[in-house]
Amino acid sequence: MEITGNLTDPTGRLHLGICVTRKPKDAPPQVVRQIETPDQALAVAMKAGDHKLANVAAAIGKSESYVSRMRRGMRPIPRRLIGPLCAATESNLLRQFFDMQAALESPCRRSEVSRLAGMLRGV
Repeated sequence: MEITGNLTDPTGRLHLGICVTRKPKDAPPQVVRQIETPDQALAVAMKAGDHKLANVAAAIGKSESYVSRMRRGMRPIPRRLIGPLCAATESNLLRQFFDMQAALESPCRRSEVSRLAGMLRGV
């Protein structure tokens, strides 16, 4: 991540201009399988890329304390921040983790009931 300079808006508030220079890369499947929680995925992605908390927070437009709480598991990671966090950490690990969890979820109750009813009819 590269800081392009400080910008001031018309009200005089200071904004950091952050430019992400690299496209997020996929993590190896061996790493994705070992991740247990979304906060662990975020922490690993930040640590692997040596990304500072302040830079990630500025890149996604949130405070450092908010990002820190997400990284420690004290705050859930909203779906709308997955893309920006992947861009800020230059890693798709967080997205890959959520994709893996969605694939591993059990089918919804209604489809399970339908499946079992079909089996009962066939008996």
